[in-house]
Amino acid sequence: MQNVENIYEIDLKESPDSKSLADSVVSALENKEAKNALIKLDLGENKINQSQMVFIKSLIESYGSRLAYVEAQHSLTKDICSEMNISLTKQEFEDNFSSDFQNEELDDLREQIKSGFDVDNKETTLKDDENDAVQKQVIGVYRKADDRENELEFQDEEVDFYATPTDETVVVDTKDTIYINQTLRNGQTVDYDGNVVIIGDCHPGSEIKATGDITVWGVLGSIAHAGAKGNQEARIRALK
Repeated sequence: MQNVENIYEIDLKESPDSKSLADSVVSALENKEAKNALIKLDLGENKINQSQMVFIKSLIESYGSRLAYVEAQHSLTKDICSEMNISLTKQEFEDNFSSDFQNEELDDLREQIKSGFDVDNKETTLKDDENDAVQKQVIGVYRKADDRENELEFQDEEVDFYATPTDETVVVDTKDTIYINQTLRNGQTVDYDGNVVIIGDCHPGSEIKATGDITVWGVLGSIAHAGAKGNQEARIRALK
């Protein structure tokens, strides 16, 4: 749990336009103390629209930090923050933060209880089926729903480890693949004829363009364009 007493302040009073706002936020977040921290934004009398606030919030989260609250004087900026459930005072944030933490504790407790029930059920099943020669091991995995089906994006599928071997061939992607082992920061661009795999985050302001698939082993907060030459089968994947 982050300490609500240690809040890093970013002063944006002298940043009147989108570019200067982004530059100021990025410059502040590069500071070691701002990473993985709670952030306070001081916007002064600046008028911020919703798209700008969404961009700034995403930028902060791409550095592993969290927007705590916004100090603003402009009424429209306050309205935008209220619509986005962004706290406008430290006290409001602390109240919400405490509530969120209690909910997280309750969620953890529910998961522990659920896990305990699962273990009990498994033990009971094993006792009831002691005389069976072999039991199949089944795990739940996620598969992409068919685009033609009106289903949820993901659904549970049972996998049988003892299923009869299949004669189907493995589909191989013959396109070249480039691996980038770094975080893409604001202003950096990747343009590649093939698949792109990035081991790191992609901050807002960066851009990825590939003729094949794009896979981000981290937070994708930037522009990403897969299948740049018309490959409609290309996909974009990211941890977040």
